[in-house]
Amino acid sequence: MTKIVLFGDSILAGSLNGKTSDIFTDRIKNDFPDVEVINTSIPGHRTSDAITHVDRDVAQLNADAVVIFFGATDISTVNEMKPGHFTANLDYIIESIGADKIVLVSPPYVDFKRQIHRTWPRQIQFQLAVEHIAKVNNIPYVDLMTKMRETDNPDKLLQGDGLHFTNEAYDLLENELRDKIKEVLKKGSH
Repeated sequence: MTKIVLFGDSILAGSLNGKTSDIFTDRIKNDFPDVEVINTSIPGHRTSDAITHVDRDVAQLNADAVVIFFGATDISTVNEMKPGHFTANLDYIIESIGADKIVLVSPPYVDFKRQIHRTWPRQIQFQLAVEHIAKVNNIPYVDLMTKMRETDNPDKLLQGDGLHFTNEAYDLLENELRDKIKEVLKKGSH
């Protein structure tokens, strides 16, 4: 059976009001009804956490498509991660899974007024790092940060904490991912 794996932090894990939910996993299952969808996302995870279990928990699943969406936690200045370290971690994750199976998502827009440890310059740095990795590896890419910023009111896409997604943000993410996932699945079927 064809498999899609979601691999990220609390946003991809479907965090609503501080609790993990199936809100996003169910959307992808509805978009791909004949496909097994497995969500391996863990709230609070950074790419440095992800590299410790990508081989064991993700690569072993032998998925046909893997959505990689990290950055919301990585950009925090608490236990600060340098952009170069973030990039190296993503490179390791991509190598472990295989670039031909991946859809890469930029870090999301975060309301830096409410999330003071997630500054705007760091958001941009990490977004540019993911974009560069996607281009170098010829990986389908969703520039979610830009898509969120281009909406009429980006803060409406975020829950009260200024970080986690509302239903509207999940709508946007789902719409942006659908065709990219199809592209990867089509590539793999040849």
